[in-house]
Amino acid sequence: FCWASNLIAGKESFAGFSPLALAQLRMLLAALLLGALFLLWPGRPKLRPTPRQWLLLGLTALTGITLNQICYLEGLAHTSVTHAGLIQAVGPIMVLLLAAAMGRESLTLRNCAGMGVAFAGVAILLTGGPSSKNGAHWNGDLILLAAGASFAYYTILTQDVAADYDPRTLSMLVFGIGSVLLMPFCWRSVMAVKWSQVPWRAWAGLAFMVIFGSVVAYLIYAFSLNVLPASNVAAFAYLQPVMAIGLGLWILDEQITLTAIAGGMLI
Repeated sequence: FCWASNLIAGKESFAGFSPLALAQLRMLLAALLLGALFLLWPGRPKLRPTPRQWLLLGLTALTGITLNQICYLEGLAHTSVTHAGLIQAVGPIMVLLLAAAMGRESLTLRNCAGMGVAFAGVAILLTGGPSSKNGAHWNGDLILLAAGASFAYYTILTQDVAADYDPRTLSMLVFGIGSVLLMPFCWRSVMAVKWSQVPWRAWAGLAFMVIFGSVVAYLIYAFSLNVLPASNVAAFAYLQPVMAIGLGLWILDEQITLTAIAGGMLI
């Protein structure tokens, strides 16, 4: 629910921030909040990462924070909440494909058939044409697919470091590194923000993205990956389209097109 409603918050935030500026502000503020929670934690563990752990943490932050947020917010800016929710449902398939390519899970005929049907649904979304009412466009959908691929790799990498850190420590480290890696891509956009002209709804959207779409959601996700297989955790993404479409209809007055219905049913 946090990530489904995060799509709505992102759309509201675009009223005052560009996608890259929003990515930097969201991740930096979330990193500072997680850092504060870590410092206030009485029994916090001592951090002594090995060089290999630093490398894994860097790759995890690069894929799950830096690349994912650049693609996620750029894609969301160019498509509808309905399409974004449906595209996110392809995440578990990408996790399975990457895990199979890395020799961590096996592919079966049934898995491959399911993936074929789901990607057929994505193809319908991409070829359905732009929707002037919802702002849906194939280029935004493609960028969101790239965001899903980077997050799928993050999901797999997180399991490699989850055994070494508790969820709070891991989230703090990943967000901190990821927000720093965002700076070369986003600092110009942050400097270009006209702060006095940012409307209250953009600030409210940013606050929601920081607290619920970042800190709360990623802590839950990191904890889940500590106790469940990656593909099982990713499967909860199938709840996001239903929630996102409902919120888009209610709050943003989006309309469900026949293309979205057909593609969504296949996915």
